[in-house]
Amino acid sequence: MISRIAAFFLTTMAFASAAAQVSPGISMKPISEAEWTRDAAAHLLRRAAFGGTPEQVERLHLGGLDAAVASMLQRSGDDYTPPQPAIDPILREPADRATLRVLSEDERREQQQKRQMAERRSIEEVRLWWLDRLAHSPYPAEEKLVLFWHGHFTSGVREVRNAIFMKEQNEMLRSKALGNFRDLLIAVSKDRAMLVYLDNARNVKRSPNENYARELLELFTLGLGNYSEGDVKAAARAFTGWGFDQDGFVFRRDQHDFDEKSFLGRKGRWDGDEVIDIILTRNECSQFLSRKLLSFYVRPDPPRSLVNAFAVVIRRNKYDIRASLDALFRSQAFYHADSLGCLIKSPTELLIGAVRQFELPLVDLFGAERALAGMGQELMQPPNVKGWDGGEKWINTATLFNRYNVVSSLLRGDTSAAGRRFRAQAGEDNDEQTGAMKTMSAQSRIAAGKPVAYDPLKSLRGAVTTPEQIVDFYVRHLLATSLPSIKREQLIDYVRGSGGEFSLSAPGTAERIRTLVQLLTATPEYQLN
Repeated sequence: MISRIAAFFLTTMAFASAAAQVSPGISMKPISEAEWTRDAAAHLLRRAAFGGTPEQVERLHLGGLDAAVASMLQRSGDDYTPPQPAIDPILREPADRATLRVLSEDERREQQQKRQMAERRSIEEVRLWWLDRLAHSPYPAEEKLVLFWHGHFTSGVREVRNAIFMKEQNEMLRSKALGNFRDLLIAVSKDRAMLVYLDNARNVKRSPNENYARELLELFTLGLGNYSEGDVKAAARAFTGWGFDQDGFVFRRDQHDFDEKSFLGRKGRWDGDEVIDIILTRNECSQFLSRKLLSFYVRPDPPRSLVNAFAVVIRRNKYDIRASLDALFRSQAFYHADSLGCLIKSPTELLIGAVRQFELPLVDLFGAERALAGMGQELMQPPNVKGWDGGEKWINTATLFNRYNVVSSLLRGDTSAAGRRFRAQAGEDNDEQTGAMKTMSAQSRIAAGKPVAYDPLKSLRGAVTTPEQIVDFYVRHLLATSLPSIKREQLIDYVRGSGGEFSLSAPGTAERIRTLVQLLTATPEYQLN
C-alpha cells in the first residue's frame, strides 16, 4: 500500500514540475480587487505563513487584501512573551581555569562531562522553544520568515555546540527578518554562532580564514560565477579581527588587515561593513535574493523574467524586506494559477501547517522535534552550509511514510508515538537521552496541556451536512490543488457509509469523517503547497 502511494506521489511530483512552466503574462503587477477571493486568502495564509482554520481564512478574506498582507508582515511585540528555554546557568559563565588547575584529572573530566551534558540539554531546550513558537505564536508569518533565513544563513548546533549562541542567532534573525537586508547581513556577520560555524572568529591578519567570506559571496549574496577567487581573499582580509567574547561581538584592531584591498573591481582599505555595501551595489545581489525568496514563497524554479522583475522591486525598495514582500504578496505572480500547488511542503511546513489547520496544540514538543528529524528536517541542524535542498529531495518512500504517520498521529492526539518511533530509529532511546528528557523543564515536555484528537463535528459549518459537502469542505480547506474526480467520488462513498441514510449524528459518522481527513492528509495533493 505504502509503495503504491509513494509511486503515485513521485509521478504527481513529476507532473507538478512539468506544470510549473510559466504562462505568459506572469508578473509583479498587483492583483485586482476582484481577484482577492477566499481561495486567494487561503493561498496567502498557506504560503506566507503555515495555513489556518476555515474561520481564519474567512476573516482574512473579508478584511481585504491590504489588511491581509499587513497581517502577514507584522512583528511580534510585547503581547507575545512565550516561556524562555531553560538554559543551564552553568553555561552562562566560562569555566574557571584557576579552579580546574587544582582539580585531579578525574575531577576535571567529571566537570567537563557535567558541562557537556548541560550543553546538550540546553540545546534541546532552545530547539523546543523555537518549535513551540512555530506551532503557537500569534505571528506565524514571522516564524515562517525566520525559518527561511535560518535555511539561508545556516548554522548547526553540532558545529556551534553552544545553546546560548543558537538562541541568540534565532532571536537576531527574528528581529531583523523584516528589516533591511544590509542590516541583516551585518548582524549575521557579527553573530557569535556564525563566527564559530564558519570560522571567522579565527580570521586574523597573519592567517586569513576564507570560509565566511566565500559563503557570504556564494550562498548569502551573489551566487557562483559572480565573483573571483581574488574577491574571496579580499573579503576575508576585510573581515579579519571580527570575533567575540563573553558579552558578544568584538572587533580586535590588532588582528585586522587595514591595508588596501581590491574587491569586485574597487580598491580601498575596506572593512567588513564596506564589503557588504559594495556587494549590495551589484545587481547580481538583488537577483540572487529575488530568486531565493521566489523559490521559497512562489515557485520552485522561478523564470528569469520574474527573478529580474522582483529584483527591480528589491532595489527600488533599497533592500527593505518588508516592503519587498508586501509587493510580492500582492503580485499576480504570487496568485497565478501556475504558482498554486507547485511547492512541496518541508517537514516543518507539513507539521506546523497541520497543527494550525486543525487548531490542535502541539503538546509533545520533543516527540514532534524528533518526528521532524525523521522526515529529514532537523531544526537548527541543516545538513551543510547550503541549508536544506528541499523540493523533491524531501520525498522518498521512507519520508513519505513518516509524513503520513506524523499528521495521522496528530489527528489522533498522539504525536508522542511518532516521536518515540523516530527516536528508536535514530538510536536515541538510551539511558543518557532518557535522563536528559527527565531533566527538561515542564514547558518543554508539555506546551499546551493534554493532547486532544481532532473533532471534525466541531469544525463543520451548519450548511455542511451531506457527504458531498463534507468532502468538498475538507478538500477546499486542506488542499492547494483540486482532487481528481475519481478520488472525490471514492471519498464521498466512504463518508456516506453502507447504512443507507446519512446523518451527522449517527454513531460512527464522526470517526468516518476523521478517517476521511486522515486519508486526505495522506494524498499526494496534501504534500503540495
